[in-house]
Amino acid sequence: MSEHVTRIAAGDLRNFVAKALVSQGVPDDDAARVAELMVEADLFGYDTHGVFRLRQYLARLRGGGCNPRAQIRIAHETAATAVIDGDNGLGHLAMSTARDLAIVKAREAGIGWVGVRRGNHAGPLALYVRPQAEAGMIGMAAAVGSANHVPPFGGTDLLLGTNPIAISAPS
Repeated sequence: MSEHVTRIAAGDLRNFVAKALVSQGVPDDDAARVAELMVEADLFGYDTHGVFRLRQYLARLRGGGCNPRAQIRIAHETAATAVIDGDNGLGHLAMSTARDLAIVKAREAGIGWVGVRRGNHAGPLALYVRPQAEAGMIGMAAAVGSANHVPPFGGTDLLLGTNPIAISAPS
């Protein structure tokens, strides 16, 4: 069996992803932001969490499991901390908002600690810690999933979430 690989320019792929999201009611600017992050994931080698997930996201949008017109907002804030309410929207929107706000807070207060609630799958956490390292900061992101994907040690029943963690530091 021969493998056939089709290469698609990153810009064309971003446009495709954005149009697919818009077709499910996601506003143009939000769709472009999510598409940028999904393609970035692929470009950095996180194939399982990039454009590969588009079908899953579209199904959740179609099925009402994800709010296409989420109003991302700051639910609570101090000088160094905040909680972002993702309004059950696409996780990329809430996480990128949290990431950007954490960087601003770290510059102003010396530390920025921002949590997200009511979000959804957001792709690889590396997308949300790399910018801190590029800004000369240490970044950390963690997620708690509600889905059970793995069994406990010695078990066979899927009882635990994967709860990923990503950390970055300037080189």
